[in-house]
Amino acid sequence: MISSKAESELMHVNNECVLITASSKGLGKAIAEIFAENKYDIIIHGRDVEKTKETKNELVQRGVNVYTVLGDLRKEETLEALCTQAKDRSISVLVNNAAIPCCGKPLEELNEEYILENLEVNLIAPIKLARRIYSLFLDKGSGVIININSIVGLEPKKFRSVHSASKWGLRGFSNSLRIEAETRNIRVISVYPTRIKTVSEFTYGMEPRDVAQKIYDAYKSKGLDELVIDGRPPEYRGK
Repeated sequence: MISSKAESELMHVNNECVLITASSKGLGKAIAEIFAENKYDIIIHGRDVEKTKETKNELVQRGVNVYTVLGDLRKEETLEALCTQAKDRSISVLVNNAAIPCCGKPLEELNEEYILENLEVNLIAPIKLARRIYSLFLDKGSGVIININSIVGLEPKKFRSVHSASKWGLRGFSNSLRIEAETRNIRVISVYPTRIKTVSEFTYGMEPRDVAQKIYDAYKSKGLDELVIDGRPPEYRGK
């Protein structure tokens, strides 16, 4: 189910706008809250109708316009709906946040459905969406793409083979795109966090709000294009 209808009760025509994938909950929602508090209009995305609606209602309380897109990022119609909203709102920032979490199993226990879903959501969808938005930024003459990666995109880990493939692929895409984008007034920022407490099963990890604030601060720091957010105790870093 997809809805790309403008859903705004307010009209702040001078606000910049940010598009954040998977922003009805977790880190994506926290990022949306930080941007909203800094008076950015928000395009939120999710697959759960009720959660997306709840998040929208919370964000509009911060005095900004909020628009929603529902759908699976593996489907072309979802990407097109996001791109339509992005063009209509003349967005300034794209945050590729959606990701399939690592299941922590050895390769022989991974089925093909998991492999395909992981690569499609973690790597292919961000590339496809970034390509569409990049064209909009070229026409606009500026823009920022923030790719939320993982510490697994920097450090090889046991039982992370497919997940690492998607994250190292996203890292390579971001690094290469940055070289061509920087001459065209478009920034590409890569973010590499360790575990974030985005689901109830995670008994340890960083708070989403803290990570979101660091991401926003990096975005506002004009010279920063790579951010590692390592919440592990020093003795566990690099292991």
